[in-house]
Amino acid sequence: MAMKNIEGYGQFRKMDKRSVLGSLKATGSRDPDVLLLQKQKLLAPNKSSRFAGLCLAILGALLSLTIIGAILGVPLLLLGGWFWWVGRQNISVVESAYDEYVGSARH
Repeated sequence: MAMKNIEGYGQFRKMDKRSVLGSLKATGSRDPDVLLLQKQKLLAPNKSSRFAGLCLAILGALLSLTIIGAILGVPLLLLGGWFWWVGRQNISVVESAYDEYVGSARH
């Protein structure tokens, strides 16, 4: 699988470690500031995904307090949980790949 535009992964796709490492290597630099900037670019859409997921889950829970609202509330709750989970997983992948790359760059 060729590396796709990893910054286009956004909120809806699960990132893999190999693509994150490729994105860090694509900077062409070992400068910690450049690598940190690239890491922040990779984390930004996932942090907003976690926040959006939390907001959707809260909205879904509030809507689910009534029987009629539960028709929309339960799917919103599930969708929000999925957004939050994908964002959390992607942040974990970016953090571990960044630590691995920076650790190998020091040796």
